[in-house]
Amino acid sequence: MLEVELDIFSGRPNPTWQLSEKEEKQLMDRVVAEPAQLSATSPSEEDFGLGYRGFVVRQIKQDNGPWSTTKRPTGVRFAAGLTAPRGLLPLEFRAGSKSGKGTSVADFLLKTSERRGSPATDVLREVVRGGVSRVPALKGPVEPPTRAKAAAALRTPKQIGVEGATWWACPSAYYNANAAIFNDPQYVTQNNCYCFASNHLANSRYALPGRRGGQPATSITCAGVTAGLRADGWVDTCQTNALTIAMVIWPGMDYHFYRVVTAGPAWWWGHKPGGTPARYTDNSGRALANGLAPSNCDRGPYTDFCGFFYQNNLTAFVA
Repeated sequence: MLEVELDIFSGRPNPTWQLSEKEEKQLMDRVVAEPAQLSATSPSEEDFGLGYRGFVVRQIKQDNGPWSTTKRPTGVRFAAGLTAPRGLLPLEFRAGSKSGKGTSVADFLLKTSERRGSPATDVLREVVRGGVSRVPALKGPVEPPTRAKAAAALRTPKQIGVEGATWWACPSAYYNANAAIFNDPQYVTQNNCYCFASNHLANSRYALPGRRGGQPATSITCAGVTAGLRADGWVDTCQTNALTIAMVIWPGMDYHFYRVVTAGPAWWWGHKPGGTPARYTDNSGRALANGLAPSNCDRGPYTDFCGFFYQNNLTAFVA
């Protein structure tokens, strides 16, 4: 039995649905015809941004369906990183980021979402038709400097600022550019944007503001998610030795968070789009530093900027 996950949200659970045996057979025929369309669920060569990142298909049950029982045809090879029992088809894979010469596997999977009661809405399907969100590779630094270089930069300050922002006036803060820890293979798919912003390896793929505080956010609006943040202990005034985060909203759809990871004068920010690697660049590939911040960067569909929040903790526990 196969489950399809539309990888499109950063904070909330992604839409999922199961394929019928007939759909399994149709998918199998397409995959065998062009196995190059498949990639690992966390491909190291892909830089995904906020928004649509393809489909993740996984076998959730060993049954008598065609995917579980069909032997892999001789000569069919799959990309490195795909786990498949000897002589059988992969147990989990990503589709959508690799193009094909024939019928697109991703197009077929999108078609299977068009069913009564589908969690994939027309709005989401329209986003999918726009293609996978990839972050372009631009010239220049894409991550904060080492501690030594950062210390030298502090001795040569320069004037920066973001209009309407207060975060950089809160110098007593906790900074940690630790994307590499969250990007470790054992953690990367198990922690979302809220986990990274809170500096908590919670292994809670869909950590929700307010759940740990007993008042989980109930509406995907600035006000609704802010209420959840307050229940978890976040405030909108400077705190001593605090984490500093920013929240944005894809109206009615999803929430996303950023965390400031270095002090001035550059003030680097980081964020983690869902179960994909954390990064220090925006959706246009620009470094989130030197005046480019969550309030004025390219955030893809997350158009509503909700503000900056602080918590007097090195780790703000989430659930």
